[in-house]
Amino acid sequence: MQTLNTSNHAKRGFMRLPRKIISTLLLSGILLSGMEAFAQEGTPLPIATAKLIEVNIPDSTPMTAAAIDLAKVGYTEREFYAEGKANRYRGVLPAAQATGQIIDGDWPYRTRVLVRTPKADKFNGTLVVEWINVTSGQDIDFAFAESYNYLLREGYAVAVVSAQRLGVDRLKTWNPKRYGDLNVTASNSDPQTGQKIDDCPPGTACPGDPLSWDIMTQVSKALKDNAAPTKPLFDLKVRKVIALGESQSAMRLSLYYNTIQPLYKIFDGFVFLDLAQQMRADVNTPAISVNSESLAGYLPPPTTSEYTRIWEVAGASHMSFYAAHYVDNLLLREQSVPSPKGFLNFTQMMEQQGCKLNPLFSKVDTGLVLSAAIESVHQWAESGKPAAPTLQFQRDAKMQVMRDADGKVLGGVRLAQFSVPTAYMAPNGEALGCVLAGHHRDFTKDELKARYGNHQTYVSQVKAALEEVRKNGYLLPLDEDSAVLEAEKSDVAR
Repeated sequence: MQTLNTSNHAKRGFMRLPRKIISTLLLSGILLSGMEAFAQEGTPLPIATAKLIEVNIPDSTPMTAAAIDLAKVGYTEREFYAEGKANRYRGVLPAAQATGQIIDGDWPYRTRVLVRTPKADKFNGTLVVEWINVTSGQDIDFAFAESYNYLLREGYAVAVVSAQRLGVDRLKTWNPKRYGDLNVTASNSDPQTGQKIDDCPPGTACPGDPLSWDIMTQVSKALKDNAAPTKPLFDLKVRKVIALGESQSAMRLSLYYNTIQPLYKIFDGFVFLDLAQQMRADVNTPAISVNSESLAGYLPPPTTSEYTRIWEVAGASHMSFYAAHYVDNLLLREQSVPSPKGFLNFTQMMEQQGCKLNPLFSKVDTGLVLSAAIESVHQWAESGKPAAPTLQFQRDAKMQVMRDADGKVLGGVRLAQFSVPTAYMAPNGEALGCVLAGHHRDFTKDELKARYGNHQTYVSQVKAALEEVRKNGYLLPLDEDSAVLEAEKSDVAR
């Protein structure tokens, strides 16, 4: 395959080409390593834009529609088919630390995107695009589940993109009439080496999604442009776009950060929730990874740089108790997980793993820190104000997490639910799914009375803990106020 010379002469010649011709050459796979070098010098490559078509199928509703009343908070949700032609890339594999190269193009795709928009007078100018998670066998917007209170309160536009085959295939079986013609498949074999083009780390569901990178890019570009006649964001004017993803989606988005973002520079910031890979130090796009305690002992902590941060949340499970409640409602509404005894919610799905302890999930509210991360990236992209520094757990010389005499992790972001607890939070055995889920046990009234003595002592300790976290930049003031009010209204140690 032909590549472009990277000399100054070649670059000047490239600049004289009309944009339409450049796009054609990119899609045909002619421009590879030279264009990569050119993009890294500061000029992003042209981006093909997905075509958006609003879904209008009578007597059917979108899968993974928000599991809350959006209209009550002034939001509108619409679903669009998104179609276009995507490239395949070489070098976009787990742990990659270099910009990807286009192999070829013209691979057709058709998927969907959910778009949640506030009224114009409430819009803050930023669009958050979540790479939806498919590890449970279907689309679930776990990151939105953790952070929706903040996103809706602050007036973000939110989009949820189905970029992977596992989720798209489940859409098609869930409602063939609505989703039957969706398709995101392409050959996953490198024409030069015969090796896989796209892969996932062991233990994650991933049949190979080589088109997913361009799907995320092209759909986000279409949403940012908000072009007529579709106007998926009505009359909103988008200034900044932030990419968001949880777990497997965080893995893929952090890989996108390393390999695809340097080519197109479509995103102004990234926020990952658990399982982000090592981020490159030479990409000047703000990125924060919020990590739970669940996986702290499984994965080596990535290093961070001028534009990247890692905030580890003490006592947090891979999914919080509060987000699990949101997803429980979503799955029961959709009746998408059948069992011999009826349809399961997410908590029941996790309980089938045979974990040693129930109830599942930690009551440390990871969403509070995730919200602070989104706000920090938003401000970083808007004003250039850097986020609070990396804050991780203390580790020994062998990089093992250190704990106190009671077994509680040392270091990290320590929310009041961890440092002034009303429940016991603990790991849940050695099986990976149970480790991810974690466990909580609410303290009895007698235990709370013995721990705090009286209600006012409890409230004062909560205030002190929250003030420290907020003062250091890992909690938002409004969330601090809400948590203090909740503590004051509680019956803890009364």
